[in-house]
Amino acid sequence: MNLTNLQDALSSLNAAEAAVIITGSLGLLFMLISLIGIIRLPDFFTRLHAQGVGDTLGALLLIISMMTAAGAGLMSVKLFLVMVIILITNPVGTNLMMIAGMNNKEYREYKKDKKEKKADDADN
Repeated sequence: MNLTNLQDALSSLNAAEAAVIITGSLGLLFMLISLIGIIRLPDFFTRLHAQGVGDTLGALLLIISMMTAAGAGLMSVKLFLVMVIILITNPVGTNLMMIAGMNNKEYREYKKDKKEKKADDADN
């Protein structure tokens, strides 16, 4: 594909097609950033934050892109219901994982050791 064909293809886009491309690309970008955060961040809680925010926003943008591509109709209503379910379940699931991580024995011991170390540093 040469440059003139690409320019012709881009110039023939209408507003709905451009919105689909932009929101879909942004959704994939947020999911990619979330994935990088899960890999690169140091501990469970910061990774959980990257996953919770990035995946929710990325999935919502992708669903909005699909709703725009589908047009007004039953498919858009179904996609909207999926979006509502994601908006409810992702934050709740993230919060439950965070609570489970805080109740983990290893985390409590780490937190206790950290407090003792601060107390020892304050005494010196």
